[in-house]
Amino acid sequence: MYNAIGVVGALLILFGFYRISIGKWTGKSLWYELDNLFGAIFILIYQLHFKVYISVVLNIIWAIVAFRGVVSYRDRRLRRR
Repeated sequence: MYNAIGVVGALLILFGFYRISIGKWTGKSLWYELDNLFGAIFILIYQLHFKVYISVVLNIIWAIVAFRGVVSYRDRRLRRR
């Protein structure tokens, strides 16, 4: 089960990167930020389960940055109203 969680996390991050690369999303897209946030969380769960602590710090930072992106998106939407 944890392997599947790790794979889904990696696919979410790669999917977001792919969608930006082909111009379907922007770096400020809510979907891009959500892909990064949940991808990082899923990979973090995988890493903690298998005690891959060297990469845990990277994914914690990745999740924080993605969460900040989601908050920024929300703030931009609220200002438009």
